[in-house]
Parts: sequence; C-alpha cells; structure tokens
Amino acid sequence: MVVGLVIAGYFGFGFLFHILLWFLALLQNLLCPLQWPDISLQNKRKSDGGEQATVGAGHECYAYDTPGWPPYAIFKLVLSLCTGLLPFRLISFVLVFSMIALNVKIGCYFPPFSCGYRFCNATFAVLSRLLCNLSSCYTVQVFHKERMKWLGQPGNHPVVVPNHITMLEAFNLEYITWGMSGCVAKSQFSIPGVKSATQFSNGVAVDTKDKEVKQKVNAGIMKFVENEPDERGRYPYARAFVIYPEGITNSQKGLFRFNTGAFAPGMPVQPVVQRFPYTHMNPAWVSDSRVGPGNDLPWMMLRYMSQFSMTLQVKVCDIWEPNEEEKVDAVLYASNVQNYMALELGIAVTNTSNKILRQKGGPFDLKASQVHPEVESPERPKSA
Repeated sequence: MVVGLVIAGYFGFGFLFHILLWFLALLQNLLCPLQWPDISLQNKRKSDGGEQATVGAGHECYAYDTPGWPPYAIFKLVLSLCTGLLPFRLISFVLVFSMIALNVKIGCYFPPFSCGYRFCNATFAVLSRLLCNLSSCYTVQVFHKERMKWLGQPGNHPVVVPNHITMLEAFNLEYITWGMSGCVAKSQFSIPGVKSATQFSNGVAVDTKDKEVKQKVNAGIMKFVENEPDERGRYPYARAFVIYPEGITNSQKGLFRFNTGAFAPGMPVQPVVQRFPYTHMNPAWVSDSRVGPGNDLPWMMLRYMSQFSMTLQVKVCDIWEPNEEEKVDAVLYASNVQNYMALELGIAVTNTSNKILRQKGGPFDLKASQVHPEVESPERPKSA
C-alpha cells in the first residue's frame, strides 16, 4: 500500500511538473514570441541570377554541435529523474505512440469519408501533437498558415516540401495539416504502425527494387496534385502530400542536396521551412559518425525528455510555380528550391546527398578516416 502510494506520488509529481513547464513555455511564447520575418528577395531563383545561399563544404548537415553530457545536461537529467518528469514522459510517449499505431490500424477498416474514418484521422492529428508535447516540444510558432488554405479544397494542390530535422517536426506537420500523406519506403514497413499509416493516409509505397518505381511514384504524386473527384464528387486525394527532399534528417547547419522526386513531375511545390531555436541542446537527429559526434537513439530521446522546453518554428512559404526551364529540368528545379529554403533558414546549401555521404570509399564515408571540413562536395550530375 505504502509503496503504491509512493509510486503514484512520484509519477503524479512528474505529471504536475510537466504541466507546469508546459504552462511556463506557453506564457513565455505569449509574452516574448520569437520572430521569423520573410527574407526580402527581388528574384528567388538562383538560376536566374537571384541571391545564392552560403555554399557549404559538404559536412555541415552532419556537423552536430551539442554532443555528450555537459554539466547542465546532467543536471537536467538528474532533476527530471528525481521529480518523476522523465519516467512520466517516457511511459506516456510509448503509450501515445502505441495509441497512434492502433488508431491508424483501426482506421484502415473504415471506408474513406465515413464518420469512423474522420474520427480516426482527427485522433491521429491530436495524438501526433501530444507526442511532440511529451518530448518537451510544448510550443510551436506557425508563420503564414494561411498560405495552406488549399488544404482539403477542390482543385490542384502543390506538393509540400519541408526540411527535415527530427521526427518531432514530422509529427507536428501531421497536426498542422490535419492529416498528411507522402511517399514511404517499403523497407520501413517493419516499423510498428508505418504500413497501416501509409494505407490509412493513401500514401505511396516506394519499392526501390521495382524497375518502374520512378513512374509509379510520379503517378502517385500526380493523384494528389491533380486532386480529381471520384464518381460521387468526393476528393480522396485532398490531403497534403509531403515529400522530404533531403531524404534524411540534418543538423540544422545545412541542407543536403535535394532529391528530385518531388520536382520530377514539374508541378508546383510549397516549401515549408522548420527550425528548433536552441541554446544548450540541438534537437537534430544526427547519427554518430566520423564527421562528428551525433545525437542518436536512444540518447536523443533521453535528452529530449529531460529538457525544460524545446520551441519549434514552422514557416509556410508561398507556393512555388515552376517556370518552363524547371518543368523540364528537375535538377534545376530542386536546386533553386533548396537554395531558397536555405536563405529562409539562414543556413548553408551542400551539393552532397545523404547517399553519397554514406558511400563506401566516398569523401564522406562514415566508416573511413576522419572527415575534414576542407573536403569538397562531389559535383552533382547534370540532368538529361
């Protein structure tokens, strides 16, 4: 009996501490909101002589700058353990993640547009935001949400192309769009809930072993872009279709070279730039490598949940209408958008893709000798 009361009191205090930090974060955001004005550009296209972002050496995306456990991080870890904050967050995170996986599994049994399906969709969005909250991401500042007024509406839709820092901003984007879809590699279907979530959101499964994978992905993208009504006048592809053009998370110091999948159809895209302002811990998910020490699982989650608060800023940019050159040259299109997003974020662009970074024997081989910043990125192949 006494042991039960002690345990209940321990987790109860952790819950109350969590709520207190949440309130303080909301209060700080209300009284001292961070600003993020749009950059002033006469010409946003680099290929037309527009301003060019800082060109990095290629290592920036893996250059993690707050590794290890300095005294302040240890203090927060001990405090969160003593107060019950960390155990409360960890257990609640696992429970909510399990609820999300179960929710989308159940949602797959309901036909689209039914009340059950709509309920599961709304639950998915709310639980996704709660998942961020339990990782100390209490406050989110969304700039220019009105630029997404096309969500759920008839007519053509742009492909949403965000930068990628960690999984938290991906879950938050699920909440912002109130349900998004995208391309998911079949190799990720082994992760609990991923296959069901892909099916539930009408996502495009990508099988890299399929020789016609590019054509099938383009066809899947076009269904969301064209957003045609079905025979009953409903719009099964009215969701936001999101593709992370880097294909991997970065360090907030640079943008990996963009893959061309989102740009190959030559249709409009909507850049979404995201960042976590930080002082003591960069929440970026960057694996430990020869480039530098990282912040990989499970230590990443441990540090997230021992933070007092992590603010996320999201800026929705204007829809990018491709010109004639970009419509026929996906590499040019991707490069222009990458450069523009880097300018909005105030970070470097790199011509190195995440695949090249991991290639055996390549200039950024993570298993090879120490990579030095002066190593230059390999040139990007020109499109046909």
